[in-house]
Amino acid sequence: MKGFLTGMYNTKLDDKGRLTLPARLRNQLAAEQVQILPGLDGNHLMLMTEERFEKEYYEPLISTPMAQFDSRIRSLIRRFIGPAESLTLDGSGRINIPLSTREKYGLFNKGDVLLIGAGTTVEIWNPETYKEVEENEELSLGELAQTIFNKGGF
Repeated sequence: MKGFLTGMYNTKLDDKGRLTLPARLRNQLAAEQVQILPGLDGNHLMLMTEERFEKEYYEPLISTPMAQFDSRIRSLIRRFIGPAESLTLDGSGRINIPLSTREKYGLFNKGDVLLIGAGTTVEIWNPETYKEVEENEELSLGELAQTIFNKGGF
């Protein structure tokens, strides 16, 4: 299904900091240009098509009436939209994650990387960070689903 991203993939950055997206994810993304930006939890990166980024994140924030007068919106734009970068997939399906971004999220050349298809985005994790987050989750998967659905979260 194009546009809906699923699966968990263990991969590595090469010696130049390039990340090869698995063929299945490339097919699901169906794009040559992607956006990479901070994950909302602050401990991973998100990757998505430019179209989705513009439609679901950039446009709603930028077009909010009087956005420039709301300090929370300015902060969100500065911390979320500001670091976003447009990347081109090369002929081998690789993206070159900027060095400062790799360092901030613990992604090292020749190091392990975990990719998670999360519906509309691909999450890019340092596997150790992901393991820590998963171990510290307060609720089991079933409890989390039950809490969301019982409270009408969807």
